[in-house]
Amino acid sequence: MRLWLRGLVLQALRNFRGVCGVHGPPPPVPAPQIMATWEAINLGKKPVPEYFNFAHDVLDVWSQLEKDGHRPLNPAFWWVDGTGAEVKWSFEELGEQSRKAANVLGGACGLQPGDRMMLVLPRLPEWWLISVACMRTGVVMIPGVTQLTEKDLKYRLQISRAKSIITTNSLAPHVDAISADCPSLQTKLLVSDSSRPGWMNFKELLREASTGHNCVRTKSRDTLAIYFTSGTTGNPKMVEHSQSSYGLGFVASGRRWVALTESDIFWNTTDTGWVKAAWTLFSAWANGACIFVHELPQVGAKVILNTLTKFPVTTLCCVPTIFRLLVQEDLTRYSFQSLRHCLTGGEALNPDVREKWKSQTGLELHEGYGQSETVLICANLRGMMIKSGSMGKASPPYDVQIVDDEGKVLPPGEEGSVGVRVRPTRPFCFFNCYLVVKAFVVLSPAYSSHDPEALIRELQDHVKRMTAPYKYPRKVAFVSELPKTVSGKIQRSKLRNQEWGR
Repeated sequence: MRLWLRGLVLQALRNFRGVCGVHGPPPPVPAPQIMATWEAINLGKKPVPEYFNFAHDVLDVWSQLEKDGHRPLNPAFWWVDGTGAEVKWSFEELGEQSRKAANVLGGACGLQPGDRMMLVLPRLPEWWLISVACMRTGVVMIPGVTQLTEKDLKYRLQISRAKSIITTNSLAPHVDAISADCPSLQTKLLVSDSSRPGWMNFKELLREASTGHNCVRTKSRDTLAIYFTSGTTGNPKMVEHSQSSYGLGFVASGRRWVALTESDIFWNTTDTGWVKAAWTLFSAWANGACIFVHELPQVGAKVILNTLTKFPVTTLCCVPTIFRLLVQEDLTRYSFQSLRHCLTGGEALNPDVREKWKSQTGLELHEGYGQSETVLICANLRGMMIKSGSMGKASPPYDVQIVDDEGKVLPPGEEGSVGVRVRPTRPFCFFNCYLVVKAFVVLSPAYSSHDPEALIRELQDHVKRMTAPYKYPRKVAFVSELPKTVSGKIQRSKLRNQEWGR
């Protein structure tokens, strides 16, 4: 099963050469075939494979297609900093560099599959390199925005039990200030041209690392990444995504909403700590497109517009706030010769912004909606008639309806909540679970009549005193008994299934 996707492509190549008996450049037939297979999984027409790894089963496949002449001469990754510096990688070069980075994680950092690593980096090539290296090693990546404070870093490192962190000079002092309170943190990687006591220099280690690395064998449901929610209703929660939920979950939306092909160059201006950066990574590379990145130390309208004029960006994604800034400029002074498709999401799009952008550029803004817990839920897809104020239609494999407070589907025209169907079939690209501790407690007779809310506070305070404060259970449930095996061991899986309604 592990070689299923890759084998499909290579078999197609062998069949073509065997039948035609030629050794010239083969036609670009296998790419559409493999893309169709990935999309069929999104549409529910094919099952999710038991084993899947995005680095091995997608990126390495594109690398092979690239070597065999089955992909346009388009970079896989293109980074600029605005001062003339550029980094360009083909899929083959991305593979080589990410294998070296994987050896750094597994060697100098001593990370094993399942270990967790925080990535708190600005828009630098190393963020994408480390992300792929995590996939190759089975290390769980935990991206964070560069605006995190010491308190934010401490909370995330403690509750995630991350064993490693990679960041830059600007955030390293904040990490040092709280490291003593984060016992799980074992290694610190620095992306810098200088050294710092207690930190390993990633650039130096990368230069010395071997290019030989065997990708770990991961199951589709194995953990790929953990994202912290924004914490609008309490402390941020950890959202766990699997190898397949992100690795395969963006194929359909990448083709239908982002409308990517192997010749496209996709620029998403989002910060690397937000899920939209991962949305770009998986939607672009799953479809063989190029990811374009501008370092954007300061996000400014003129910088973005000049970049669109200078570079052959075909697809642009910004939050509505950015488009609001862009339409305040005189857009007639700029010529976007390559730009053909524009996307937005992350907040509500003002119809006035959409109309101004379209009137001055001739390009529509295609809004999409999703959450940390999901991939794209609904969107105004390319080619769709767009209605102002509408988020469009459901994106596969989601069944999206407007429901009332009881979960009943409402008729057209009535106001309600956005509901995503998870029964009887849970969408494979839905997040695995929230990782926030929950305690199931069996009360002794002496406490059975006590106020439950007061008991919960008492138990939480007790845990905070007896262990590290971050370990206290955020949720407490009182039960009559705990499920046990015949030998008396607690069946925690049953409690988890009960918690998540499985």
